[in-house]
Amino acid sequence: MTPIRASRKAWVAGILLGFAAMQLQAQQDPSYTHFTYNKLLYNPAYAGASDNFCLNAINHQQWLGYRDQTPWIGTQGNGFPPTGESVRGVNPRTTGVAFSAPIRLKIKDEKTNVGGAYASFISDQLGYESSTFFRGGLAGAYMLPDGSSIRLGFEVTSLTKQLDGSKLRYHDPNDPNIPNGLTGDTKINFGTGLYYMNPNVMDGIWGGISMTHLLPQEFEYNTGGNNIVKMATTQNLYVSGGLKMEQFLGNPSLRLEPAFLMKSAMGENGGFIKPELDLQGMLTFNDLYAGGLNFRTYGFGVDALSIMLGYYPPIPGNAAGQQQTLRVGYSYDITLSSMIRTNQGTHELQVNYCFNFSLPDRPPKIYRHPRWMVRDPLKD
Repeated sequence: MTPIRASRKAWVAGILLGFAAMQLQAQQDPSYTHFTYNKLLYNPAYAGASDNFCLNAINHQQWLGYRDQTPWIGTQGNGFPPTGESVRGVNPRTTGVAFSAPIRLKIKDEKTNVGGAYASFISDQLGYESSTFFRGGLAGAYMLPDGSSIRLGFEVTSLTKQLDGSKLRYHDPNDPNIPNGLTGDTKINFGTGLYYMNPNVMDGIWGGISMTHLLPQEFEYNTGGNNIVKMATTQNLYVSGGLKMEQFLGNPSLRLEPAFLMKSAMGENGGFIKPELDLQGMLTFNDLYAGGLNFRTYGFGVDALSIMLGYYPPIPGNAAGQQQTLRVGYSYDITLSSMIRTNQGTHELQVNYCFNFSLPDRPPKIYRHPRWMVRDPLKD
C-alpha cells in the first residue's frame, strides 16, 4: 500500500480483483491524520526530541463500510458468500504503538539531551493483505548556539507481509497466480531522517525530512505451484513542518499550531509520484481543549477534510504553563474524492503520554582518615 491515499485506493482494487501480473509495485506505509503528534511513525530523527519518555498509541479506521464487490465465479461454500454479494471488512485498518526515550549525558556539569532511542509496532490491514512492522531506531542531536538543534535519525525495520489467498474472489479457480491459502514473506529494511527545532522563532518552529524503505525489496507470495507473485517496495518520502503561536489573536488562553505534511513515493520508472499534502491547524484553549481541521489533497485533486478534537486531562503536569503529559485526540475524515460513494468516512483515535525520569546524582564519596581531619584550633 502507499502513503498516497489515491494509490491505496488503486491497491485495494488490485487486491480485490486478484493478481493479474507476476510483479506488483506497492508501498508499505499507512497514513495518519494526527501526524503532528506521531512524528516517530515516519521520522526516526524525532526520537528523544521532547526530552521526555513518551508512549504513543494510534488506531486508524479508514473508509468504514468499504466492501469487496468483485464479481466472483466458482463453487460456493468454504466461507464464501453467495455469488453477487459483497464482503465487508476490507477497508484499511491500522494500529500502532511507539515508545521513545531521550539520551542524556553530563556535559559541563549539566545533563544535555544528545539524542534518543525508540521502538514501535504497527499492524496494518488492507483488504486481505496484512503488514506488520517492527521498528527500532536511534537519533543524535547537535545543539546550535542560538538554542536550536538538528537531529539525525536512523532506523531498522522488520516488515512481514501476508496475503490470505483463500479469501480472494477469483474468476478462474485454476488461476496459477492466486495463492491457495495464507502466504507471506519477511524482509529487513532501513530508514533515515533529519529533524530541526528552534524554540526562539515565533513560539517554536520545527521541520523534518525523512525517507523509509531505503533499499527496495521484493516480497514473494507463493501460489502453491511453480509461480511466485512478487510485491516490490520502494522509497517513501516525507517532508513536514509546523510552528506554535501562543496568545493567538492577543488572547492568552489560545494557542494556534499550524502544520503540514507532504508525502510521496518513488515511481516504478524513477522520479516521485504525485504527492499527498496535509494542511493542518489546531487551536488549543486554556491548555485543556483543542480543535482544528486537516485538509488533504492528492496531486491537483482533493481527498478529505478532517475534523480534529483534542483533550488534555487535568492531571499533574497538564496544568497551564506546565509541559503537558497526556493527550487524547480524535479525528473524522470526510471523504471528498470519488471514494465518497463507497464509504462512511475515516475515524482515528490517538493517545500520547509523556513522563520524565532521571536517576539521582551519585552522592560524593567521603573519606575519613586522621591525617585528613581538620581540627578546630579554638579547642586545641
